[in-house]
Amino acid sequence: MKIHARRLLREELPESTVERLAAGSWFASAGFAGLWRTIGGTPVVWVMERDGRFAGVMPGVEFGHGPLALFCSMPDGCYGGLLLEPEAESERAAIATALFDALSERRYRGTHVFDFYHTLPQHPGFTARACEATLIEIGGAEWSPPDRKLVAQARKATREGIRVEPFEWTRHRERLLRLVEITAARHRVEPRYPPAFYQALSELATRDPRVVWRWCEHDGAPAASHIYVRERGMLLAWHTYFDRRFSFLKPNPYIRLTLCRTLAPAGLTCMNLGSTPATAPGLAAYKMRWGGARVTYPRYERTRGLHADLLMAALAGWRRDNGNGAANGHGSASPD
Repeated sequence: MKIHARRLLREELPESTVERLAAGSWFASAGFAGLWRTIGGTPVVWVMERDGRFAGVMPGVEFGHGPLALFCSMPDGCYGGLLLEPEAESERAAIATALFDALSERRYRGTHVFDFYHTLPQHPGFTARACEATLIEIGGAEWSPPDRKLVAQARKATREGIRVEPFEWTRHRERLLRLVEITAARHRVEPRYPPAFYQALSELATRDPRVVWRWCEHDGAPAASHIYVRERGMLLAWHTYFDRRFSFLKPNPYIRLTLCRTLAPAGLTCMNLGSTPATAPGLAAYKMRWGGARVTYPRYERTRGLHADLLMAALAGWRRDNGNGAANGHGSASPD
């Protein structure tokens, strides 16, 4: 058996091929990959062939060029991995090994694969680091979290006259960017993405119902913005922005609870509140109030050179200084 891997630009492979193998994964979609062009990314796909016949793919995004390029499947800590034709499934280990070998030979400065679906085995050339996410099972349209205070907070939001609507770039742009700045300042970091990223995402949301973006304001001021992704029956909390001046309004539990109840009849089975930094025990406790259970999965990474970490930091700074953001994590789910 001969296995061959080759790298293609995303547009060089029929999109129907990836969609067929992706089983509805938004992270494997052309729309998601295309978002990263706004911060200098290039959507690519690694194609696997077995005995001269197509066997599978791994979509990803490259940042930079030549020996300084970084490869992510997928960026922002979003989920990637190896998608195989059903008849190639029995050879997954061998195909995955050939893929890792090809990634090594490409000599990326850094390679990162967030393997939430456990599609890849360990490889001696890559380090497996444990990632975690908080998953909450959704029982149906009448579902409630075990912490009754969250339900009470959602009811309080109703009494306060909360108003939640789909986000629209043309109407909400300036207030969104202000809300992003407020949230970043609270966490003492720089905003992660430029305005072009949010514009592209909002345009994508009008075409792809897997992007669920809810907007809340009070007396004309931005209160909260929640961006979710519907990923294979899972509602993933991707980005949450919030102004604490409107804590009395309780927009975060209201938006989250009502979305779960609304989407459950359409096939939603669980909510994913993403990863939690080790330095944020309060956030971890908040997530568990929703009835969550932590799950772990591997991130396979390979860096090249003694100063790889320093170089990555320099590249991230370059992107930021040139109006681009970094892509290195997801799943914020801020408590009130």
